[in-house]
Amino acid sequence: MVKLGLLASVSVIAGALTFAQLSTPSAQGAGACKHSDLKTVMVKEACAKGGQKAAKDAMKAWAKEKGIKSCNQCHSKLAPTYDLKADGLEQFVKLGGKLVDAKKPAMTTKPKAAAPTK
Repeated sequence: MVKLGLLASVSVIAGALTFAQLSTPSAQGAGACKHSDLKTVMVKEACAKGGQKAAKDAMKAWAKEKGIKSCNQCHSKLAPTYDLKADGLEQFVKLGGKLVDAKKPAMTTKPKAAAPTK
């Protein structure tokens, strides 16, 4: 009878642990960054280390350091996708932010055409 009770206890514990693992979000699950094409070094590194929460915390700290009072200065939409305004990356670069691919210009305005030569 003792063996049956012990077996039942072990089964309940094993089942509870299995259920707990299935219901706990993984690092790549609920907390993962929504964008796959990250353009800034800071956000890309933060996402790799701690998901969307880490990226948000990094951006908030950086914005505070740079004197930005609202996330809406650069973002057209906040949680969950944090879409950027057309000039969001340009503002980021002007304030000293680094892009993942520095070769690609972050400027959103088209360069002016050269004046015709006579």
